[in-house]
Amino acid sequence: MAQGFVYILVSPNSNYVKIGGTERPISERLRDINGSPPYSDHGPWELSDFLYVTDWRLVEGQMHDHFRSNAVRDVTGTRELFSVPPHEARTRLRSTNSLLRIDHERTEQIFSNREVKLFLFRLFELSGLFGNVDIQGAWTLTLLPKTNGGRWFTLNIGSHEVAFSTKRAGDTIVRHFIVLDRLILGYPDTIIWIGNREGSVDLAEYVAAERAVVINFNESFANAERFFCSSRRPARLGRLLGRGVG
Repeated sequence: MAQGFVYILVSPNSNYVKIGGTERPISERLRDINGSPPYSDHGPWELSDFLYVTDWRLVEGQMHDHFRSNAVRDVTGTRELFSVPPHEARTRLRSTNSLLRIDHERTEQIFSNREVKLFLFRLFELSGLFGNVDIQGAWTLTLLPKTNGGRWFTLNIGSHEVAFSTKRAGDTIVRHFIVLDRLILGYPDTIIWIGNREGSVDLAEYVAAERAVVINFNESFANAERFFCSSRRPARLGRLLGRGVG
């Protein structure tokens, strides 16, 4: 068995989806697909969904078998194009047996916590990702990563780590870190809110994002959600997180 990814790709220049698998990072595989024929002729392809599984060849084969009657036969040189709606392909992929998924139990664990789910929902709203959830090639969300700091999650946009929350065993208070555009400094009420929670605003060490700052503060997930509420102003922070690291 080979651990790896099974993915679904979509393209604005194709009426089909591509269903494939790889042991390599998906971003590398996507570059290959968009950089060489025959698939590049129907691109650019974007990531619609993926699963990290214990045996990617098995899961990929199950997907191909399920959609066999929808396989595209008249595009020369291709074997992984299927005439199915993207949402149908995603639904089938998500029905993969949990025993074949890597870290499925950890995912279920974190999403059983309503307060964590709400915090992540607000974070995706703030970052501008909420309306672009399907474009997973541009972002990654890692739940309960194996780090020394006891992280609940890590959110990356492109190659930049832009948000994470840590909690040590036995603590009820969580330390939150979020990368934003420095325009956050123009909102004194929000800065005071951060400071009242033993927080600070520091320059982010991103060469490609000179305007980026890192905010951090201590708060439970239930109360940390108030940070996003305090940031709703006429010039909303909305997409600043994404812009700050672009």
